[in-house]
Amino acid sequence: MTNPPQPPTTHHDPSGMWHHIATFGEHLIAEWHRTTDLHLPTRRPPAQLLIAATGGSAAAGDIVAALAAPISQIPILVVRGRQLPNFVDQHTLVIVVSCSGNTAETLALYDDAWRRDAPIIAITRGGHLAQRCTEDNVPIWTFTTQAPPRAAIAHTLAPLLRILERLGLYLITTPTIEAAGRRCTILAQQSATPGSPLARIATALPGHIPLILAGGHLAPLAERARNQLAENAKLLAAAATVPEAAHNLVVGLHPDNPPTPWLLLTLTAQNDPHHPYLQAIQTLATQRHIPVHPLTIPGDTPFEQALAALTTVDALSWHTAIARHIDPTPIPEIETIRQTIGQLPSTPIST
Repeated sequence: MTNPPQPPTTHHDPSGMWHHIATFGEHLIAEWHRTTDLHLPTRRPPAQLLIAATGGSAAAGDIVAALAAPISQIPILVVRGRQLPNFVDQHTLVIVVSCSGNTAETLALYDDAWRRDAPIIAITRGGHLAQRCTEDNVPIWTFTTQAPPRAAIAHTLAPLLRILERLGLYLITTPTIEAAGRRCTILAQQSATPGSPLARIATALPGHIPLILAGGHLAPLAERARNQLAENAKLLAAAATVPEAAHNLVVGLHPDNPPTPWLLLTLTAQNDPHHPYLQAIQTLATQRHIPVHPLTIPGDTPFEQALAALTTVDALSWHTAIARHIDPTPIPEIETIRQTIGQLPSTPIST
């Protein structure tokens, strides 16, 4: 693996979050090739596919579900929490994803799927999930990276893509994966240069509350941007989708409202049918004196654009953390909540 592009400032990143962002493309390519050994738990085509995950482990599920939605002949859902929908049965393929293998909510979803006699495959680094799968003779796809879940997305995205490809729910090829992975590496290199557009936008975010808008296959990346700004940059943000936001949220831009700290970020790409909505909202926000920063995502296909958006928003969150002189890796607020929940009776700690 080549050395990742070095960002202009690294002394605020002692745990190396930039390394994970910069090498995402390389890891995705490597993991995709490794998944040629992945085996499905059943040869019977499922009636629906469900991805059970929480937090950073669920991000890849959101992306593949959005990409596959226009062509998949069965529903693909991402379920968070502790209980599966009632329709889940032996005709539902459940993919349980937990990087640590110890996420309490995801373990509860595994138990629920097991009780419903649904075919299961797990994607994990180990932990209690791997132990239960071994005891129950459930297939496991394991990886070894010790990155935080949000930074291990290449290791969860690759097997999910392989599963959808094997089921004929999404058409993806090795050349496509390799081209998109290389593009992500180039984007990271461009972002790492001093004065890059992302670095400049990052300096404008502190002191504001970013509202990130996107539609279609880029909608999960708006949520990714919100979550990465929270976890990496420790900055509260919000995300919404278009065209839905054009039917309700925009009324909050009423001119009689007092000045607010909002800042608008939009994700758009070539041939994006949602671009007119985003452009109209950007114009309205500018009239209301709300700063607007469009993020134009490169790529010729939805798949290339989704991965490029992933690298873009991850790099933006890193630059924002550095602009705030904050180490991107620690997540003390999440640890505090885990400890609080763990003290409740009959409630295991989520990790």
